[in-house]
Amino acid sequence: MSSTDLVSRRVPWRAALLGVATTGLGQLYSGRPLRAIIVHFLSWGIGLGSITASLIPARPWNIIITAAGILLVWLLALGDAIWCARRAAPDYRLKAYNRWYVYLLLVVFAGVEQTAVKSILNARFVEGLKNVTGSMQPTLVPGDHFWVDKRAYVGRSPQHGDIVAFLVPSNPSVTLVKRVIAVGGDVLRIEHKKVYLDGKPLVEPYTQFENPSKLPVRDNFPPAPSLLDTLANSGIDPAWQQEMPSFIHDDGLHVPPDYVFVLGDNRDNSWDSRFWGFVPRADILGKAATIYFSWDAKAWRVRWNRLGEVLK
Repeated sequence: MSSTDLVSRRVPWRAALLGVATTGLGQLYSGRPLRAIIVHFLSWGIGLGSITASLIPARPWNIIITAAGILLVWLLALGDAIWCARRAAPDYRLKAYNRWYVYLLLVVFAGVEQTAVKSILNARFVEGLKNVTGSMQPTLVPGDHFWVDKRAYVGRSPQHGDIVAFLVPSNPSVTLVKRVIAVGGDVLRIEHKKVYLDGKPLVEPYTQFENPSKLPVRDNFPPAPSLLDTLANSGIDPAWQQEMPSFIHDDGLHVPPDYVFVLGDNRDNSWDSRFWGFVPRADILGKAATIYFSWDAKAWRVRWNRLGEVLK
């Protein structure tokens, strides 16, 4: 008798355990390879669709649909794995793939697959980021986990007021999240913390001012070219300090084409374009969309009231 002629009853709880390790593995355990493939890729499709649904700008449906979709796919996959094990013949004959090392190999392959899919998803569609600073308060608070829509600017440019994730020009290894205040062609100036765009004051209900500013450049911007040399200890990036005069005119700072000027909503506690310059359009990763989770580390609790909040 060959090894593939061995008889072994299929155990439902083992099928469920294998299904937890990798979706579809429980079906393979019960001798249904085609069903395993279908369940595996169907779960991927529903899972990715559920994540996409979280970008819907309609609270609480964005979170409800996402959570329900992910929960549903797991319950159906595990339930089907148990059902397949129970439907298997009592004298089930082991197939060539019913070996522990085959299961282990498939679990490892699924891990590689998951990493590859996540990489593609993060690069082209949606990426989850965590806010760790208070520079965007009250819009984003430390502990907020939010989605960045990577397709938001396919065929269109960032708009005034958009909250964007981008690579810092002075340090491309760092990703920041700020609000777009001015775009190419705009003329910007800040007087006593009030932002003026093309000479008109902006209405900014999202801003917060924490403390009296100790850095003049925070409250009044751009500084007079004659004062730039006195700002060496104000936190301004040296390269930006040298470039800034070429963009300053009598009416304010002129934003060049294909660049944006960004500020944090917490104006007295934000490291932004005032200190390191414009953000190239090419360095914008996407638009911050919705908060999908929020954890208050100090109180050690979930901020349920922030889940599903649409960022605007």
